[in-house]
Amino acid sequence: METIKVLIVDDHTLFRRGLAAVMANHSDLEVVGEAADGLQGIEKTRELKPDVILMDLNMPRCSGLEAIQALQAEMPGVNVLVLTVSEMEEDLFLSVKYGARGYLLKNSEPEELVQAIHLVARGEAIVSPHMAMKLLTEFQDLTTGVQKKPAEEVNSELSPREGEVLELVAKGATNREIGDALFISENTVKTHLQNIMEKLHLANRSQAAAYAIQKGLVSHKE
Repeated sequence: METIKVLIVDDHTLFRRGLAAVMANHSDLEVVGEAADGLQGIEKTRELKPDVILMDLNMPRCSGLEAIQALQAEMPGVNVLVLTVSEMEEDLFLSVKYGARGYLLKNSEPEELVQAIHLVARGEAIVSPHMAMKLLTEFQDLTTGVQKKPAEEVNSELSPREGEVLELVAKGATNREIGDALFISENTVKTHLQNIMEKLHLANRSQAAAYAIQKGLVSHKE
């Protein structure tokens, strides 16, 4: 069986060593390197060409999301498996949007992780069952919400500025990035988001982003 080369990117040394210990029990898995933040992860990926990258999200200097974006831009198709404590739908959506092939929580069992590594190495996708249920619920709620009004009627309710904010939300921009792009304050961005969600009958920004993509309100070209 061909050995799967794994790179671990996480800012906690003990956690990295724990992951390495788990994989040491599997002859077909080899930890070829470790990195303490996203920037180191990018450098190590260039150097080591791993088959799978285990990527934390919340790290200093360069977050996992930023690293995933950079890696996909430079090396399209790189296999990233997010391994995080974050159960936020937004982190899941953005990870997948930016190119991650998997999303696993850190409280997963070791065998779940090993199985996920094998799947991702083959180019398949995997999401923690708990997060998969959140994803399903999110889109079920979205479907229920968008059926309330025709798309044309909904679109007419959004101001041009709200449309711009919605497009940037769907592209994964943070409130600060939206504010910088549109030359408005973060508080103004929050106000626009609140108005958008009220007008579209949506519960949060994840639903707003999914709605925009589903209805074709956002260009897929970036």
